[in-house]
Amino acid sequence: MKIIKYLILALFISFLSCREKNNKESEYNKYVKLLWKNAKFDWMPSSLISNNNQLYFADLNNNFYSVNIENANVDINFKTDYNPIHKPLIFKQNLFLTEYGNDLNCFDKGGKLKWKIKGEINLRYDLAGYNQSIYGSVQGNGFSKINKTNGKVIWFLPKDSNITQTNKPAFFKETIYIGFSALRVKLLAINDENAKIIWENKYKNFETIRQYITEKGLLVLLDKNFKNGKVLMLNYENGNEIWSKSLNCDLLYEPCLVNKNIILSTYDNKIISLNIENGKTNWILNLNKDQADTNIINYKENVYFGTMNRNVYSVTINKGKINFIQPFNYGIITPIVEKNRIYFPTGGNEIWVLK
Repeated sequence: MKIIKYLILALFISFLSCREKNNKESEYNKYVKLLWKNAKFDWMPSSLISNNNQLYFADLNNNFYSVNIENANVDINFKTDYNPIHKPLIFKQNLFLTEYGNDLNCFDKGGKLKWKIKGEINLRYDLAGYNQSIYGSVQGNGFSKINKTNGKVIWFLPKDSNITQTNKPAFFKETIYIGFSALRVKLLAINDENAKIIWENKYKNFETIRQYITEKGLLVLLDKNFKNGKVLMLNYENGNEIWSKSLNCDLLYEPCLVNKNIILSTYDNKIISLNIENGKTNWILNLNKDQADTNIINYKENVYFGTMNRNVYSVTINKGKINFIQPFNYGIITPIVEKNRIYFPTGGNEIWVLK
């Protein structure tokens, strides 16, 4: 009889354990389903970008990949000294990678090296493409306009860009807007044809700057010590202020611009929507003990983002109401929208999609 009792007890404990496991598995796939997983990729999350249904990334073993985002089929795979801490640039069928030594490599879409030039540390932050050229910091010159075909410098800024940190430029029509951080924070509007400075704004009370193109004007985000921040909307032509708002926004992540909303994450665990016309607050979502840890991405009538606590939030654009919170086993990388579908990459070399 004792043996039977022990067997019944063991079966009961096993049942409870299986039930708990099933409940946990159900919690982790309530709103999403696993599309694929490939542990051999071992990707560096900071290197992950998408373009035309292809996923580009690198690992810490000097491998660079391009794979189909739907099925993980490998398109290209080659060895490179690319620094995966910083994102690659895909532009006009070319792949641009910055090395650990700051050299800039240009590869064709098959992974064949086309040209290579020496860059500066700022190249990790200011590499960009627009029209038929690329832009970034070249050794000895600082911020430069570069011929994408052969890597030759077309023009470079005459001063400052090789001694202070430059950020990723924004482009509107024939004007380039580039910010300078660290020792002195300022914003320049530059003529794309000849590098002539059109206007210059200085921001003495801040340490970091980011700028983005919007339908209303140039959106500028400023920060100091992660405590004192400001959001401004500027006139493209003269740099004059249209509106401004004191806001401690997180400059590590890009704002989401959708339906006349500017949706930002803040250092104090909030998601805030501002009216693009006047900067007034539309809504505030308090994440409490959680914090946004990815860009905020628009998909259909909602926005999505990952958090420090490994959750994906789905939030309505107009009201800031939570549709769902989906927990994950691994850290969340910025969601990707390709061909009317949203993908959720994780630090576990997985791609998830909505059910």
